[in-house]
Order: sequence, then C-alpha cells, then structure tokens
Amino acid sequence: MMKEQWRLLDPGPLPAWQQMALDKVVIEARARDEVPNTLRFMEFSPHTALVGYHQAVDLEIDRHEAQRLGVEINRRITGGGAIYMDPQQLGWELCLKFDEAERIRPDALYPKLSQVVIDALKAWGINAQFRPVNDVEVEGRKISGTGGTDYHGAVIYQGTLLLEFNVEIMLRILRLPIEKLTDKVIDSFQKRLITMRELLGYVPAIEDVKHTVRDSLTRIFGVDLTLSSLTAQEKSQWLATRDTYREERWVDLRTVPQRDAKYPIRALTHKAPGGLIRAMVQTDLRGTRIKTAFITGDFFVYPDRALLDLESRLKDAPLTPDVLTARIAAHYNQGHHYLGVEVSDWISCLSPLWTETKEG
Repeated sequence: MMKEQWRLLDPGPLPAWQQMALDKVVIEARARDEVPNTLRFMEFSPHTALVGYHQAVDLEIDRHEAQRLGVEINRRITGGGAIYMDPQQLGWELCLKFDEAERIRPDALYPKLSQVVIDALKAWGINAQFRPVNDVEVEGRKISGTGGTDYHGAVIYQGTLLLEFNVEIMLRILRLPIEKLTDKVIDSFQKRLITMRELLGYVPAIEDVKHTVRDSLTRIFGVDLTLSSLTAQEKSQWLATRDTYREERWVDLRTVPQRDAKYPIRALTHKAPGGLIRAMVQTDLRGTRIKTAFITGDFFVYPDRALLDLESRLKDAPLTPDVLTARIAAHYNQGHHYLGVEVSDWISCLSPLWTETKEG
C-alpha cells in the first residue's frame, strides 16, 4: 500500500514579517485542500521578538531595547506568549487536516503532535517528555515550546527547538516580572531552559537537526515527505500580502487602551493552567458594571476573534459572579475553545472587581 504523501517546505532564514506571511498562506492553502499536509522549517534573520496573536506588544516587549539591539518585533497568527527567536533556534510548523473529532480536542491532539520533536531528540540520545499544556522538557527544563490553533478545518501547530539560546537578550527585550537584570536572574532563567548544546557538549548543525525531525515525522505518521516549493498560487499570494505583516496595523493589532480619567480602569491578571490572562477593565463610577474590557494573554484559543467576542459579551455586564459566569459560559458554548483556560479562570481573574467593591 502506498504511503500518504506530505510535503516539506524549507525556505531558509527569513525576516519575521515574511515568515508570518508564509504561516497564513500555507495554512490557508491546506484548509482549502490545495496542498497536502505540510512540515515547514522556520529560521529567523534578523533575530526577532514575537508576540502571540492575542497579545499587546507594549505589555510584552521593551520596544526601545529591542530597537537598540536590532531585534525585529512581529506578531504570530497563532496564540501563546511572547518569545525570542535567534538564528540558533529552529522553528518548525505542521499544517494538517484531521477528522473533526480529533481536531477539536487540542488537549489530546497536541501531545500527539509534539511526539515529532520528542522522537527527533531521541535520535540525539536526548530523553524528552511532553509537559502540559504545550512544552517539551528534558529533566524538568524546557527545550521546545509548542502550540497551535484551528484554522477553518485545518490545524496549524508550531514549535521551537533550542540548539543554543541567548538568555540575556531575551530577558532584556521581554517584559518579564523581574525588577533588575542580574547574574542571579540570568542564572535562574538558564536553569528553566536547556539547549542541545548543553546536553550534547556542542551545537549540532541545523541541517542535521532538520534531518532528524523529518525522519521522526515520517516514522510517527507513516508517511512519505517530499521537499517541495510553494505552489504558484501560494507564492503569488505570499508576494502580494507579505508587506502587510511588517505594517504597524499588524504588529500593533492589539493595543493597550488609553486611560479615561472619568472612569476607573483596573489591570487584572490570573495564571490559568493554559497561560496568563491579562484584563484591563473599565467600570462605571459606582463599580457595579463593566463598561469595557480589554483582554490579552499567552494562552491558545480559536477561532481568532474569540477574545473580541468575549470582550463584547462582557461589555455593560453587571459585576456579579452569577451573571458573568453565565455570560462567559454562553461564550464557550458558542464554539470558542480555550486550551487550559476554563470559565472559572475568567471569574478568578475578574473577582477583585466585586470583592474589593464589597469590602470598600
């Protein structure tokens, strides 16, 4: 019996805006069944800070420091948190189709897809495991971050693999909860991450790492993988749209709202299993009703507009747990999927709005 034919795209190092445009072009082509399932390798040049689709740049990245260090800033078409990508990291992406029962269960699907990088690391003698919600670790230290989203019936699933990593630059450009960058802080973050260089004693050639990822994918899915180019239609669409991914309207798709002195605004956070929720909530003067809510976070959610729909549902909502729980539950029931973020997490995030009013 002939094996299913998948394709491999390996365009080499590109700036982030071109890589982000390719993300959209390839997953759209797969969703329309114009191309087969696809593995794409991603290398970034120059080095890049990427926010997740639902994040605001100014909450996650120090623009001035990024500019000073020559770090490009861009936005992924998928969710998740802000990351730093340099030429010594390998990005990889799968654009696939599954039956609906499998596709709508990312908590079951993502561990399966992560086996590609886990198996590839095994070829180097490295024993890695999947860590929910979306990381691959070695002895408790992260070596690959993964995540994805549903896209019109297809799945885009992405990850990174740390061959080597400059922790100090990451700490300088990402707005992490640290007061001062010290040797101790750098050492602490280095202990949370691990690279192939540290495990092997040298930095492996990136082409050799790609080869093991390719071999792992063909073994795990039982398919043939053929090195290919973009189709004529994909290339035409990429060339026609890629410039839009370096424009301000894309990079700053989500921007922090301006404070209104007339109405109080609270900045709230909550750490859910699936990631950090950030909410800037404007209330009426009596503190009894939400006027507007601006929500960002490093969790994964689909469809893309889910957070905008949630913000709309929270607008003018009474600040009572029962009403908010019902509104958010109705939002979930309309087919909005949040990986590792439950209705109770939103209530925990918003709860200071009514508990502090009651105490006051």
